[in-house]
Amino acid sequence: MLKTKRQWMIGVGFLICVGLYAILAFPNTHPPSRLLVIPNKCTRSQLKEKLKNEGYIKNGTTFLWATYLFRYHPENRPGQYRIMEHMDNWQMIRMLRGGMQHPVKLTFSTAANKASLIDQLVRSVGITKEPLWALLNDAEKLSAYGFTPENVLTMFIPDTYEIYWTITAEQLLSKIHLAYQRFWHATRLNKAKKIGLSAIEVSILASIVQAETNNLQEAAKIAGVYLNRLKRHMPLQSCPMLVYALKEKQCSIKRVLQQDTYMDSPYNSYRKKGLPPGPIGLPSVTMIDAVLNYIPHDYLFFSAKEDFSGLHYFARSHTEHLKNGYKYRKALDKLKIMR
Repeated sequence: MLKTKRQWMIGVGFLICVGLYAILAFPNTHPPSRLLVIPNKCTRSQLKEKLKNEGYIKNGTTFLWATYLFRYHPENRPGQYRIMEHMDNWQMIRMLRGGMQHPVKLTFSTAANKASLIDQLVRSVGITKEPLWALLNDAEKLSAYGFTPENVLTMFIPDTYEIYWTITAEQLLSKIHLAYQRFWHATRLNKAKKIGLSAIEVSILASIVQAETNNLQEAAKIAGVYLNRLKRHMPLQSCPMLVYALKEKQCSIKRVLQQDTYMDSPYNSYRKKGLPPGPIGLPSVTMIDAVLNYIPHDYLFFSAKEDFSGLHYFARSHTEHLKNGYKYRKALDKLKIMR
């Protein structure tokens, strides 16, 4: 009787060990290594279904049992994690429960406005649009960084940033500001000072130049035209600025008309002198450097060439500029591009 009981206990113990091995130590992930995003408020069952349905793990039941044994609650540790091939449930849950996240690579190169930038940011992280939008329009919080809701876009230097999926809107802005400070090192700041602009003003001007051309050699030349006009206290008379103002009013246009130059807007550079209160897009690093390394000359005007090559005529006199502008307007009329 005693021998039978002992054998029974050994058998039960053996089955328990086999069960625990199957639940905890048996390799349960498929190759290759993959990134997994655990969203906010994800439950154990939802995570198990996600892992099984998307081919991360072989056995969903053992994984779910392991979450109970280790008291793991995925809603407490959302984020992006790297699931290595041939991991067992114990290795996986130890990593997930410990919040050992794999960094997210957040990349952006350009944006038409704040809404466009926010759309790019939320694709890679767990932040929703609402807190980002509120933060980028909060004058008091932005003032601590030296920015306003109108010019905050200039803080975002296009690059690839390594962050965690669980980063908050405030933490992201702080990280972006640190990168901004590294970008605007002494050499760039000295160049900005020599042309009489602040770092923010350089980025605003770069956004206007970027809207005029994607040719880097011409960009430095166009920057020189705008700087010449600023020095002479002349209005910039930038069509892309008017286009930006009209688009902000939900107007879709392909051509600026004379009537548009009378609109009331701080971005109407036909009526307002100086730079606008903010950028008309997110300028690239190359465009910022094109302004800082502008080509000195005595041109005061430029006009797009009629062949639509994206290149421009440059002029010193208004009379010469009118002749160049007529060629482009005639080409637009020929194509019947009126608005």
